[in-house]
Amino acid sequence: MPPSLNEDNHISVKLSTDNLSERLPRPPLTGRCQCPEDPVVYNIASEPHSLNVCYCHECQRQTGSAFALTLVVPSTGVKMENPRMLLQLRNFERRTESGGIRGGVFCSNCGVRLWHFDPAKPEWTSIKAGTLDQKVDFGAAQHIWTKRMLNGIVLPSQAEAHEEEPDSGPV
Repeated sequence: MPPSLNEDNHISVKLSTDNLSERLPRPPLTGRCQCPEDPVVYNIASEPHSLNVCYCHECQRQTGSAFALTLVVPSTGVKMENPRMLLQLRNFERRTESGGIRGGVFCSNCGVRLWHFDPAKPEWTSIKAGTLDQKVDFGAAQHIWTKRMLNGIVLPSQAEAHEEEPDSGPV
């Protein structure tokens, strides 16, 4: 399917030939920080909503890379393996390119970002997919903020892509 312009005149590509949600990892899922002793460990019991590759400047800065990879899940399904691990977590909030607020949660010992959230949508948590113990299928991801992609990045041929954040659902 060729790219099309949405109502804001942004390029949007959505391929209907591949059901990406069927390729998302299935619970139970686990993840952790990099601490060699007493890592922060979380469990996910709910079905993921989406896998996102974000190319916005803030995600590039936060990861020190070309993009961030996040797995969006219902917040009610994310639990700490041990409640005492909450003492290791720190969070902060910042403004996003689109004008909203994004909060980040990280381990205070090793500094690894574990997830982020939108205070206006507390029902969703965006897990940093690189912290998962299970692999994710990069081909199942939707690509957002593609207008900020670094030169030389080539999207997978079947990718769902949005120049900014899509209007449909959490990211």
